[in-house]
This record gives sequence, C-alpha cells and structure tokens, in this order.
Amino acid sequence: MNDLGKEALSWLRTLAKLLEESTCRHEGRPVSLDRGLEILLETWSRQLDQDRSVFWIGNGGSSALVSHVSQDLINKCGIRSLTFNDPALITCMSNDYGYEQVFKRPLLALARERDVLMAVSSSGMSKNIVDAALAALEMGMGVVTFSAFSPDNRLHQLESTLSFHTPTDVYGHAELTHEALIHAVVDMFSRG
Repeated sequence: MNDLGKEALSWLRTLAKLLEESTCRHEGRPVSLDRGLEILLETWSRQLDQDRSVFWIGNGGSSALVSHVSQDLINKCGIRSLTFNDPALITCMSNDYGYEQVFKRPLLALARERDVLMAVSSSGMSKNIVDAALAALEMGMGVVTFSAFSPDNRLHQLESTLSFHTPTDVYGHAELTHEALIHAVVDMFSRG
C-alpha cells in the first residue's frame, strides 16, 4: 500500500474511533452514547405518535447532511420532517433580516410547541444555529444538537433536550460522525 492509501486508512480508523468517543448529554446530564441514541429514537417515536414535526438546521456540509436525513425521516420513518435550506427562503431571510435570522424566523413561523429541532453544527458556534436553538427552547420545543470541536462550544452547552458531541476539529470527521449517529437511529426506527 502506498503512503496515500495508508493515510486514507488511518483517516478512516480515526473516524471509527471518534464514533465510539462521541458523548451525549440528556437534559444537561451525561448519558452513555447508546442511551442517547435510544432517547433520540424515543423522541422521534413521540413525534410520530403525536403528529408533531421535526425541523432540521445546518450550514454548509451540515446543511447537505440535514437535507439527506430529513428526507430519510419522511421516507423510512413516516415522520413529518422539514429543513430550512431552500435557496429562495435563505436569501429572503438573509436579505430582509440578516444571516443570523435565517433559521430562527422560519422556525418561529412554522414550528409548534412540542415539535423538535435538530441542530447540526461542526463548530457549535454558528450564531444562526445557536439563536434558532434558543428560540426553539423558548417555544417549548425539544432541541437535539450535534456538534464537534470544543466541548465548550455554545450549541453543546445549551440546556437542550439531547446533545451529542464528537471530539474532533476535522470537519470531515465531524460531519460523517454526525451523519452516522443519525443514520443509526433512522435505521433502528425504520426496522422497529
């Protein structure tokens, strides 16, 4: 194997290790990762049983991730699931209210108490993501977060319903770990 192949294999091994090293908090208290995934499954089950919605937000690569898993939640799980990454909506909100409001404004217009916000941010420091999560908490929504980089990031430190953290500062590792954790629950839900 050449050096490039060895480096790629090392990158993949690190990804696998980071999945196992990811941590979770439920209502501010540490819980095991497997318990966190069970709580997420229970949360989505409640959304389906109570005819509630799941909203997804993310920037850049996380925006692509939330589009993917949102449609999986609809297709595989039958749960009402929505994202706010339509280009016309994003440019309207950005132009009229500033990029910091790009998720919060539509959330305030569309979400209801007991809906769930899934907020994904590698850095956990994106103001538009944090502001939307804070608004969701104020509205009485459940808030589930996925972040990486510093465990002291703003998103991970919120008193959210459920918070997952991956200890990496590499975007690719953060994004793929978040996606793998979410897909694990989608697959468990669709088989259940």
